[in-house]
This record gives sequence, structure tokens and C-alpha cells, in this order.
Amino acid sequence: MTSPSYPVTTASLAQEAGVSQSTVSLALRNDPRVRESTRLRIQALADERGYVPDPALSALVAYRARTRKAGDFGKIAVLHDFDRKESGFPVPLRQQVAGMRERARHLGYDVELFRVYPDQSGSMRLSSVLHARGIRGLVLLALRMPTLFMRWEHFSAVVIGEYFSEPRLNHVNHHQGTILNTIYAELRSLGYRRIGFCNIGISEERKHHIYLGTYLKCLWLDGIPVEDSPPLFYDEAADWSPVPWIRRHKFDAVMTMFPMAFLEKLKGTRYRVPQNLGLAGYSVPLQGSEYPCSGYAIDHHRMGAAAVDMVQSMIHQGRRGVPRENELSDLYIRGQWVHGKTTRAQ
Repeated sequence: MTSPSYPVTTASLAQEAGVSQSTVSLALRNDPRVRESTRLRIQALADERGYVPDPALSALVAYRARTRKAGDFGKIAVLHDFDRKESGFPVPLRQQVAGMRERARHLGYDVELFRVYPDQSGSMRLSSVLHARGIRGLVLLALRMPTLFMRWEHFSAVVIGEYFSEPRLNHVNHHQGTILNTIYAELRSLGYRRIGFCNIGISEERKHHIYLGTYLKCLWLDGIPVEDSPPLFYDEAADWSPVPWIRRHKFDAVMTMFPMAFLEKLKGTRYRVPQNLGLAGYSVPLQGSEYPCSGYAIDHHRMGAAAVDMVQSMIHQGRRGVPRENELSDLYIRGQWVHGKTTRAQ
């Protein structure tokens, strides 16, 4: 790149490249409406001439995007695979969608939900519909299918929350390692010393054993052999009980992803929460608690807002398609410990 002796503008680039100024603007945003060979030629010319975008003009473009009336061109599609309406989504996902809607309105966008199906033909049909409507931004909401087939080159796409599908995309999530570190430390500060770890087996596998790894690290730092405090994994479809595990290893507290389901398993036993057993969840409500459980509270509303911010940034920068491995972005939203009615000082 050479240092220009005069200001390099889109107009001067257009004149040199033999195209219109609007074509240059679109090419610099990597817009697919410009043929790829032309885009690459203009981008190479801009780099060679030392072109730098005008920050004031970029701010004006962003302002116009916020203040225009949102049509399909100003719409962000939220893709999910639930067989029910939004009102029937799990609470964390409803909070994420609410955060998306609020942030999208602030930025001049609208949000619309679309259900995707696991078959390739259904997904590709939806991809064509979204592209035909001029929708450029996608947020993938907790998809459970192994592969999602889309014409990714048309879209700026972000994943929010847990995601088990291919391909790998930019991602907004809570910080899973921080969750167990925080819970374990808080339980220790309350006086609990025999802290057990319980999770659904398939969920742990899908998270690449991040929770398990953090738990084992906590045990190691406290000098506790894993044989004295083995984790418990279960199949949620099977009939199981945590009672023999708790009794055998004399746990005084348990960390689990689904504390309410765990409480159900303790009904009719000698274990009372929090009288003789503490219980903490991985993800409890931050506000307007729907169950009074101690644990790590995740701000799902903020996660939704962050996903929309990321999509908007990608749209403005012309970043579409599946990112290369070294271009992937992961944004982690921190939560906080909430002291509920399932723990007490020892």
C-alpha cells in the first residue's frame, strides 16, 4: 500500500476502475450484488491506493440505518427448531429474544422468528425465502440439529447460546468456565466442603466437557481426589436417583444444570434443601426469579442484545458467509452469583 499524496475517495476509485461510485461503495462492503471478480479488483485497488473510509460518513450511514423504517431489508431473522410458538420457549430463550427485539428497535431493525427443519430441502427453501425478501442478518437460536444447510454467502449470521450444528459461526454465549468457578467458590465461602457435580451426560458431551474440566480443576486445587468426589452423569429419559451417590460420598452441596429437576428427585428422601444439602444451578434467572434457587445468573436479555449488535456490525462491514477458522469471533457475557433459598451458611 502506498501513501497517497491526495485524498483517495470512492469517486476517484470509481474513475480509475471504470465503474460507478455506487459500485465501488458496494464492493468495499463486500456486497454480493457486485460480481466477485469486480469486488476483488476494486478492493485490491483501494488497498493499493491507501483508501481509508471516512469515519464521519460511516457514522452517518449507521445513523440512517437506525432512523429508517424497518422493512424486510432492515429485518433480522431469528432461526429456531422448536415445534411451538415463542411463548412456549424455555425462559432463557424468551429472554434472549426479548433482548434481540429491544436492541433491534434501537438500531432501526425488526426481528422475525422462523422455524427451521432438519431436512436439507426445508432449510434450503427457507434460505431462498429469506434471501428473496432481502433479509441479510441471521441469529441462530439454540439449534439442536447436527447440520444446518443454508446459502451462507447471502447472510451475516451469528449463533446465540448453545449450538450443536455445523458450520461454525460467530458466537455469543455465557462463559461456561466462569460459571462453575464462581459457583464452587461461592459454595466454599458459605462453608460447604463436600461439593458434588451432576449433569446430563449428553449435555456435558455437547459442551466439550468444559463444566467437568472446571470441576476437576477445583477438586485438584483443593487437594480432593476425584475418587472421593466423582461426578454424576445421567440420562434425563431414564429413571435415576441421586440419593445413593449423595449418601455414598457424603456431599453437603451439589452443583447441577437443572436444580428444579434435581429437587424433584429428592422428594420423599431424607435430604432437605437447604437444611442438610445445598443446591446451586448453572443458570438461574437474573431478575424476576421464577424459582428461588441459588446459582449463577446469566443475563440472557443482554446476550440477545449483543447478538444483534454483532449481526449489525457484520452487515455494515459486508461480512457474510462462513468465517475462516482464524476469523471466528466468540463473545462471552458474564453473569453473577445469586444467593437464593437453596443454600445457607454452614
